[in-house]
Order: sequence, then structure tokens, then C-alpha cells
Amino acid sequence: MSVSIIKASGQPEDFDIRKLIASLIRAGASEEIATEIAGKVAAEITPRLRTKHIFRMARKLLHRYNRAADMRYSIKRAMYALGPAGYQFEQYIARILREYGYSVEVNRILRGYCVNHEVDVFAIKNNAGFIVECKYHGNSGTPTDVKTALYIYSRFADIRKQFAALTENPFVIQQAWLVTNTRCSSDAIRFSECMGLRIVSWRYPPKESLEKMIEDRKLYPVTILTSVKRNILENLFHNRFILAKDIAAIDLPSFIEQSGLETDVARNLKREADELCIR
Repeated sequence: MSVSIIKASGQPEDFDIRKLIASLIRAGASEEIATEIAGKVAAEITPRLRTKHIFRMARKLLHRYNRAADMRYSIKRAMYALGPAGYQFEQYIARILREYGYSVEVNRILRGYCVNHEVDVFAIKNNAGFIVECKYHGNSGTPTDVKTALYIYSRFADIRKQFAALTENPFVIQQAWLVTNTRCSSDAIRFSECMGLRIVSWRYPPKESLEKMIEDRKLYPVTILTSVKRNILENLFHNRFILAKDIAAIDLPSFIEQSGLETDVARNLKREADELCIR
């Protein structure tokens, strides 16, 4: 007999133990451990239990088996911590694009045919320019709607028209991107597919989603580390420690010096970053 649970959006769905097992395996748990944890969680499921409570139960059990997998399992939570204003999310997306070979500028002013526009991230690769707009949400129950897609595309069209009118131009404005840490509405996806606007959201598109871009190159934000608090996060971003691997890549004395953090705090962060990244 299936049990109905409540998603972050407030919509009900049947609990599927296979989805839970798959999410644990994606985090790095072995199939045996993932199956064992999922079985224990399933035994505690009650009707209309919220998915966030299921996540907490699974994460608590996973922590006992594998600390690094526990941190990876919390990647979605780590994305919500890149707020509340969203500026850190923009910095994080810019850093991801750098890792994929783009040159980037954050909050660049670009001249449009009608008006000037400040874009979240302006990325260039192979003489092609990309207008990247970052839409941060503080919880998974808030999708990015079609109005956002329309707004981004109109800005892109104005900028592209201006660049096309220039007689000398080192690159072309090729595409606009909508990047979000949650999901997009069906209308936003439909409009974007129709107009050539690229969406990079959580698990969409399947082969080029934000989650996959992160996992493929282990580009975990520093917020995935359990020792990171809000005051520490501001310090880390200010000193250009955006990814967990930025911390893992240097020795402890260098990290203490470059971050300006207290020794005990820096040591805990360094230990967690090493566990996550050095495998």
C-alpha cells in the first residue's frame, strides 16, 4: 500500500523508496548502505509527512555511515544557503562557468538598443557572449515562472540588437541563460524551448542541469560544509573561497592566512573540505 507524502511545493505524491535510494547513491553511498538507510526511513513514513522531514531522517542516518556522502546529500540545502539576497548565488554561478571554460564578469552593464542593462553574469566562450540571469529562491516550493523567462529574453533581445548594429564587434551575443537553484514552471520551460532561451535549473534539463554541472566536476559551494555559518560565509566569499575545493586545494596555514579565520574554525572547515573533495 502506497503512502502519500507532501512535497515542498505543497503537492502530494506517493512515497517512492527507489527515488530515495537513488538520491543516496548519487550522494556517494554504496547501494547496500543506501538500501539499508532507505528501508529504515520507509519504516518511519506516515501519511502526509513532508519531504523535508524525510530528507532529515535520511541525512541523519547517512551521517553515521559516510560524512562526505552526508555533505553531498545536502547539496540542495547548500544552494538555499547562498542567500538571502542572491548575490552569493551569482558569484557561485560565475565560478561554475569559469570552471567550464568561460570568462565571466558579474553585474556587467551592457548597452542595449533601447536602454542599458545590468546583467548578473556576462560570460564569453569561443567569441560568443552569453547573458546569464540568476534567479535565487530561498526554498524549493517557489518555481521560476514564465514572467521571469519573458523578462530575461526581452533584455537579451535588446542587447543582441545593439551588438548586431556595431560595425566592429569582437564577439556575438549568442544566447541568454536562466539559471535557478529550484525549478521552472512548465510555461517557463515551454517559452524557453520555443525562443532558444537556455534554462539551467535543478535536474533540468536532465543532461545539463545545475545539479549535473556541479556533480560532474565536484563544484560544491562552501555552504555544503556543515561548519559554515552566515558570518563565516561572508568572510569566505570576500576572500574568494567560493567552492569547497578552494579550501581543499591549499594547506591549513595558507587557508588561515588567506581567510583570516580563527584557527579552530579554519581547521574544522579544512577537515570537512578535505573529506569531501580529496577522495
